[in-house]
Amino acid sequence: MTFTVLARDPRDGLIGAATASRSLAVGAGVIAVDPGVGVVASQAWTNRALRGLLLAAMGEGRSAADAVAATPGWDDGHALRQVAALGWSGAGAARSGADITAWAGDLVTPDAVFIGNLLAGPDVLAAMAAAWRTDGRDLADRLIDVLAAGERAGGDARGRQSAALVLASRADIVLDLRVDDHPDPISELARLRRLAAGAGIPAEMPTSPISAQAPTAS
Repeated sequence: MTFTVLARDPRDGLIGAATASRSLAVGAGVIAVDPGVGVVASQAWTNRALRGLLLAAMGEGRSAADAVAATPGWDDGHALRQVAALGWSGAGAARSGADITAWAGDLVTPDAVFIGNLLAGPDVLAAMAAAWRTDGRDLADRLIDVLAAGERAGGDARGRQSAALVLASRADIVLDLRVDDHPDPISELARLRRLAAGAGIPAEMPTSPISAQAPTAS
């Protein structure tokens, strides 16, 4: 139902996540960030509480892998969940429950984690990972490029409706963009990103978050 990327850029000192789905308001339920800790995602038959539990575990010093491995103990419905986590250092991690609707899977690479369920097929995650390896842009634009690549490869098998992007420095959330209901949510997310870039974000990190939300499609 959703495809998501968690990634960090050590050069710019930023970490972030981006997600897209045929579900309404995917950004409200799937991705979360704690600037001092890292980014996480919970999706499929989403248990939103897992996001806070993952971040809390990582904040206590547990690795992303240890935090993700602990989720079955926190959630009786873990077979229906898909979770991922990435901290400021060390490898990221992901877990896809045995009962998630196919096609579902996850992929962990240096500095990035890709997860998805009810996708057109494994090419979606492969395309996302390939897009991530294309360097030369800032983290916000790279994450949107990753979503666009996933959509071109088939994306959510049901279609498209919403997308979101969140970015943080170690001190604060610096970018938080959500497209809750739109016929072309990733393109709309890219438009919002261009508006934010025009304001110098995140190149000049503000002391308070910048948020934007697209209007509901008619």
